[in-house]
Amino acid sequence: MDIISHLPDDLLLRILSLNTTTDVMATSLLSRRWRSLWTLVPGLGYDDSNHNGDYKLFTQFVYKSFLSNKAPVLEHLHLSVGPDCPFVGTGFWINLAVSRHVHELHIDIRSSKKGPVTLPSSLYTSETLQRLTLINCVFLDVPVHVRLPSLATLSLKFVTYANNTSLQRLLSGCPNLEALSVVVEHRIGDPPIEDPPMDVSLVMPSLQRLHMSDSSSGTRGLYVLDAPSLKYLDISDAASCNFRQIENMPELVRARVSFGAASTHKFLKPLSSVRHLTLKQPLTELHMKQVVNPSGMIFNQLVHLDLYTFAVGWWDLLTCMLQYSPKLRFLKLIDVCDFSRISVSGMDIPTGWKPRSSVPECLLHSLEAFEWFGYRGRQRDREMATYVLKNATCLKTATFSPKSTYLGKKYRMVKDLGSVATASASCQLLFD
Repeated sequence: MDIISHLPDDLLLRILSLNTTTDVMATSLLSRRWRSLWTLVPGLGYDDSNHNGDYKLFTQFVYKSFLSNKAPVLEHLHLSVGPDCPFVGTGFWINLAVSRHVHELHIDIRSSKKGPVTLPSSLYTSETLQRLTLINCVFLDVPVHVRLPSLATLSLKFVTYANNTSLQRLLSGCPNLEALSVVVEHRIGDPPIEDPPMDVSLVMPSLQRLHMSDSSSGTRGLYVLDAPSLKYLDISDAASCNFRQIENMPELVRARVSFGAASTHKFLKPLSSVRHLTLKQPLTELHMKQVVNPSGMIFNQLVHLDLYTFAVGWWDLLTCMLQYSPKLRFLKLIDVCDFSRISVSGMDIPTGWKPRSSVPECLLHSLEAFEWFGYRGRQRDREMATYVLKNATCLKTATFSPKSTYLGKKYRMVKDLGSVATASASCQLLFD
């Protein structure tokens, strides 16, 4: 029995909209009922990689299916094309989608023989566009007047900016933006491209999610964003934190942060209201000295801290965070090398390191779980682990995942830590 054919039309259309238009059109051969159903699907998706390089047939297919679509609302257009696609057609298809009051555009131009492709100006004044994703060979030549009142989600990945005002102009025309992702990266095999340094200074009252990633080695622009509603922050940047100033974040729930090696403790200040924090910070020893006394920084809301231990000075940063996070409940140390940032992993704690004279309040009153992923069991590692175990009075679990797979070494780690007299009588010592 054909169960699918007995489903109501609205449900069938929703299922069909999850597929490429090629697959959707093929359903017209199933039965009389399906013959015209595909023309009412509220989404269109095209990928030229499935057309064996025959762009004449591909473009004819796109035109025919696009013009045959009779859906009252075009919810999305997903377009993925390669270097041989006629980009005059690409602009026409985007214009057509905008005229159909499209809600979502996903444009991925994988490569282009003639350079990055300029988008039609109509895109920047769409009243209905809610989600916009631009990837790879897209040339962002933003006009002076931008009006995208419905745009809630914007993702820019590996695009090329026409000048240093492009991003500022685009964001200025998105008053209701809730989620923003900007990725700049020089990938292996790509020709060197020196984009102009972009200075962005904006108040974004509706922004709730921000993802920024920049591993390029070009000239840095200054980003200053005031985001009073921001809840989720993810920054991975080769630049110094002095070039990335995200301010006024009283609602921040979760943050994942990594800046360049020239950063100082100043990057911590805007994060003081965060609840879950991941620090992946390749600071140099010189700059770590400035972290020891971050005057006035109290992380009153922080309950979960993940700290990567692959950089010089991570022990001082940990000491600092424990001292100024009175409500911390979960602590995780992660020894995993990030080869895109540094050339060594698992920096050992120096002989001269000493804990603070006063035990941090979180160890005395709140810390419940301690985890060390990639634990090496070196002398200073043991001292740090022992310090936590001996002072965390509320600790319920302490989990160690050794980096070494050698059974003899793992046994010595278990023996060493198992002999520590923990401050919490109910603490379970676990080894993965």
